[in-house]
Amino acid sequence: MKENELPKDYLIINSTGRVKIPPLFLKRANIQTSTTIQFFNYKNYFVMKQIEASPVFLEKKMKLNNLVRTIDHLGYILIPKILREIHDMNLCEKIGVKLINKSIIFYKKRKQNKSPGLIQEPIEPELNKLSLLEIKEGKIRIPNFLLESFDLEVSMQLQFFTKDQDTVVAKKHQYEFFTKGNLFFTGQSRVVNKDKYLNIPKKLRNYLNVNNGDVLEVKIVGDKLVIKKGT
Repeated sequence: MKENELPKDYLIINSTGRVKIPPLFLKRANIQTSTTIQFFNYKNYFVMKQIEASPVFLEKKMKLNNLVRTIDHLGYILIPKILREIHDMNLCEKIGVKLINKSIIFYKKRKQNKSPGLIQEPIEPELNKLSLLEIKEGKIRIPNFLLESFDLEVSMQLQFFTKDQDTVVAKKHQYEFFTKGNLFFTGQSRVVNKDKYLNIPKKLRNYLNVNNGDVLEVKIVGDKLVIKKGT
């Protein structure tokens, strides 16, 4: 296999519910072995991400969250049973795996001889603008691909809005303050700094019920950055 060539697009769940993540996937996703991993469910897929936090915080998180696991020194990790059930994944079967924007994505593989409505659709269009960003000191670091996709530059100001009960929306600054549909202006705005960090105001962190070490789902929808707590 060439250095830049990714492995096959599937893994096999063994009889104990574990999969072995190829070293190249771990390297590209910046995941170390023997560290704590959190899984995030997203529609028809789920994502794994390394958690960086204090041992006390991780211990508390592992007690409260059944989607937190440890990847061993060989790259094996247990896929939580609840995710296997949600996505109809059985022991000793193949599951799809892709690397998108430095995130490892898992999904149920569908047989191509089924009716067109049951064939797995390409997952890139749905996930290529999604990021899982960890909050550190009240800030998230916006990756380059998200800046480019959103046509966002450093030192550019964003206004924050709330939507529904669990969503914060960021839009490029404009002088028209408005309420439209279920989108409400919060009076809060922040600038993307030179290191590409965006501060999430404490008021909005409380609204999302997130703390340092938690992960946010950040996705581009039209001219908006849609921000939710990772699940």
